[in-house]
Amino acid sequence: MSSDLELSYTFCGSDITFLKVIFRVWYNGAKALHWKEVLCSGVDDEYSVCGRLKGETVATAFDIKGARISFPKGNYDIVLQGFSDDSENNMIMCLNLTMIVKQDPF
Repeated sequence: MSSDLELSYTFCGSDITFLKVIFRVWYNGAKALHWKEVLCSGVDDEYSVCGRLKGETVATAFDIKGARISFPKGNYDIVLQGFSDDSENNMIMCLNLTMIVKQDPF
């Protein structure tokens, strides 16, 4: 049985001792979500990416459990940023995705 989602990525700029992520979603041009979270603080971190060394590739796979999200028809712009400092000055990762849902789920 294969996983629902597989990710592989490399952090080239620095070791991952601190990682703050910002996740933003716009739906048809309107802000729908803005979420910030410190994933790695250097103390008792629970995520596998924490503590990785500069240039090391992180590969992970996981199943998506529970109810699936039904997205209404429209255009979604998704931005995920990662920072190695709490002040959000040192960006180490940026993903900019566009998702187009062509049919309503009903």
